[in-house]
Amino acid sequence: MRFGRFFRRFLSHLLHLRFAEALRELRAALRRFALFLRSRAGARRLRAELAAPVEGRRVIVFPPTLDWHLPLFQRPQQLARAYSEKENTLVLYLTSNAAYDRTAVAEKLGDRLWLVNAALSHELRTILRGASETILSLSWTANRRYIELLRPDSVIYEYIDELEIFDGYDESMRREHLRLLRRADLTVCTARALYDKALPFARRAILSPNAGDYAHFRRSAFAPPAPEAAETAARFRGTLGYYGALAVWFDYTLIAAAADARPEWLFLLVGMDYDGSLPKSGLLRRKNVLWIPPQPYARLPSFLRLFDLALIPFVLNDITRSTSPVKLYEYMAAEKPILCSRMPECLRYGCVETYADAADFLQKAEVLLKERDEPLLKAALRKEARENTWAARADEILAALEKAGRAEDPLRAPTVKKAIPE
Repeated sequence: MRFGRFFRRFLSHLLHLRFAEALRELRAALRRFALFLRSRAGARRLRAELAAPVEGRRVIVFPPTLDWHLPLFQRPQQLARAYSEKENTLVLYLTSNAAYDRTAVAEKLGDRLWLVNAALSHELRTILRGASETILSLSWTANRRYIELLRPDSVIYEYIDELEIFDGYDESMRREHLRLLRRADLTVCTARALYDKALPFARRAILSPNAGDYAHFRRSAFAPPAPEAAETAARFRGTLGYYGALAVWFDYTLIAAAADARPEWLFLLVGMDYDGSLPKSGLLRRKNVLWIPPQPYARLPSFLRLFDLALIPFVLNDITRSTSPVKLYEYMAAEKPILCSRMPECLRYGCVETYADAADFLQKAEVLLKERDEPLLKAALRKEARENTWAARADEILAALEKAGRAEDPLRAPTVKKAIPE
């Protein structure tokens, strides 16, 4: 049919002596044909690559959200890797190759972890027939279509942020969100505020905050100090550090006031200027503020090594009150004293200090800088870091999903009130 339409248009251009248009039509057709051939070749390669690894295993599929190789290694990548380390489990992490990934067909990331080009998703339903069980784990409402595409045995909906934070937020996204809450076998909420909102609608919901890669960030004690900041840090009495996105939720006003009040402290900021708010803040005009652009995940321990005090200075609003900062658990693993604004998810942990205002920030920072090497503080940080790993979160989620599957009424399973220690 497509060939017929092309042929009629091409012939019409020739008959009317529109040779330039005919040539453009021919080139477009050749490009489409080349794409078709590449797609067919990619499908054959994908089947060849994944047929054996899938056979007889539980397979967990992550539809495309964040590129795998994005410098901010976040919850989807971390959970995908943690799931892949579970017995007889294979994880397929789909990528749209938005910015950082370059996967033509599939890339093996670990023994049972694959990065797969999402353009070949239509092939997965056939490939997954060999799996003993298929689970779809999605966190973006636009990916609800993968339920029909893949027809998994179970669906996990990760409710990870207030919807307003997502690009393209509108009323249709809210409607899709509600449909997912009702459809998913398990809704996983990363913050208490999100859990409370999901509870009236979800078939089954658990509270499962973010976590940390303990082994990776424990290395900060032995990592070579990052040369981009080590020389500057050596000139100051203490280094107060932050890494992550720099955006409107970062309290530039508080950090500016603290930098002015304590010129002997270095404020080291490592991360992406997410929304252009960093230069507008005027913070970088201060001599004791050093900004380093975003760094690969593998290098973060070298920057964390320089922190005498680790900060999460977020303004308090509806979004941050529903935020479970991944860096919180990574700071714990590095055994760095932590000072945060009074976000509910930071108040959960005894090893974390919070502040009420700028004066309180300065007072608490002074105390923590003096106590940063105290054995009791380090022990408390180490204990809570070990209790909040991605491996533990993966176990909690899979156990709750299994419990949902055993529920007597599959249409309305009883809600699990919590999945981790309060």
